[in-house]
Amino acid sequence: MELQGTWSKDEEGYLTFSDLPLERYYEAITSKYHLVYQQFMDELDDEEEAHEQTLAAGYNMITDYKMINGREEFATTYLTPVYELDMWYELDDFTQKRVYDKGYIKITGAAQQ
Repeated sequence: MELQGTWSKDEEGYLTFSDLPLERYYEAITSKYHLVYQQFMDELDDEEEAHEQTLAAGYNMITDYKMINGREEFATTYLTPVYELDMWYELDDFTQKRVYDKGYIKITGAAQQ
């Protein structure tokens, strides 16, 4: 499975997506990652150990440069045992600088660890 589309952020910081399924998957994937991490934080009360346990459980969130569709993009990637979600920014046509209130999203059905 692969879904692709666009997102935008309003003045209050709320995200909207080009398709309802993208919004639902985004919410489910990011919520699950944060739930797993928070459970380990509550249990261990140590950020580094909670991060390590979250990784061991198959969940990760990475913000870094990544090759997407043949281009290097600055992306936030959520990895779960089942899904990989990438979000990255549009570039301004004139300046080629990132536009931080809109971009692209791609969700694939199997995370690559």
